[in-house]
Amino acid sequence: MTPPSSATFVIPIVAGIGNALMAEPMVRQLRAAKKDAIVRVVAATNAMAEPFRRVRGVDVTVAGKGAVSLFGAIRAAGPIDCLIVPFPSNRWQYNVMAWRSGAARVVMHSYPAANRAFLSSVGDRVEAKRGLHDVVQNLRLLEPIGVKPNLDDAPRFELTREDSDAANDVLRKAGVDDGKPYIAVHAGSAKTILSAAKRWPVDKYAALINELMRETKVRVVLLEGPDERGTGNEIASKFQSGAEASGLLAPGFSVVSLSGSLGIGASILQRAKLYVGTDSGLAHLAAAVGTRAVTLFAPADPDRVCPFGNRELVVKPAKACSPCFMYPWESTRPKMRCCEPYCINEISVEMVMVMVKVCGALAESRSDGKK
Repeated sequence: MTPPSSATFVIPIVAGIGNALMAEPMVRQLRAAKKDAIVRVVAATNAMAEPFRRVRGVDVTVAGKGAVSLFGAIRAAGPIDCLIVPFPSNRWQYNVMAWRSGAARVVMHSYPAANRAFLSSVGDRVEAKRGLHDVVQNLRLLEPIGVKPNLDDAPRFELTREDSDAANDVLRKAGVDDGKPYIAVHAGSAKTILSAAKRWPVDKYAALINELMRETKVRVVLLEGPDERGTGNEIASKFQSGAEASGLLAPGFSVVSLSGSLGIGASILQRAKLYVGTDSGLAHLAAAVGTRAVTLFAPADPDRVCPFGNRELVVKPAKACSPCFMYPWESTRPKMRCCEPYCINEISVEMVMVMVKVCGALAESRSDGKK
């Protein structure tokens, strides 16, 4: 049954900035289709909430981390006509959330590996299909409520003048001249089960930065999030201690530690010629503001979670076992097969530079009107 036009829809966002951005097209299209409805996002953190604050007409609540805070915030949003749970949602906690929400209707995915002991039959289930990007998986959740989704719709992050002014200050303090081009590099990732397996070694990042400056003749801005503080200094030390032996250039790059509003990082990424780095929330943020993203993948599946529209720029090891992250298809909890030494180490600087050059060629062909 299609919810009434004045229905209240609630969407929980709990799994990180990247997952939040991959749910943004679904929320935006829901808001556009259900003009008289209340559309409310309940997010675990301010950073996860930020993309939805920029979608006009969407109410946003920050619940705080932890199941108790989240469940309480969802119940406080009631009465709920429809709870829509984004992909991937194959953990028992999502099923309990759906059950305890009090929603008249729940829409979420079904999976081949489902834990029946934890209420996996709760709600209307849309079959999760392998080979689809998470953005598309989320958009398909609109079909049971009578909304025909545009499956090609990419995530967006709307920027403001305040974002731009704040980014100007941050870049100026880091020694980046106004209006000068730069490449944004991100060498970290959020602290999850995948962290160690998806982080490329800092000595390789130092060599990559050297090659980027040599080949492109532009500055590199190395971005640090809260989960990788100190990475920039560690990479800088590689230049200082090994310059003569390795032929590294003098450090012609800046380290920017991101804090505060996600909009500052988004504005810095929007000005960059290119993003190069880890499969992370910042990679998705770069793509959401229109910057091409070269991303390094190992345990995670790039067909599922690469920055939307940037699949051809993924760099990954030539291993039959990659990707090896088992959730949500083969496991009902975050789990991977990989163990040390991690195969991310098999990615070479040369492999990354090939994709950087591919990106440059794509940009040139598009500017010439060939694509």
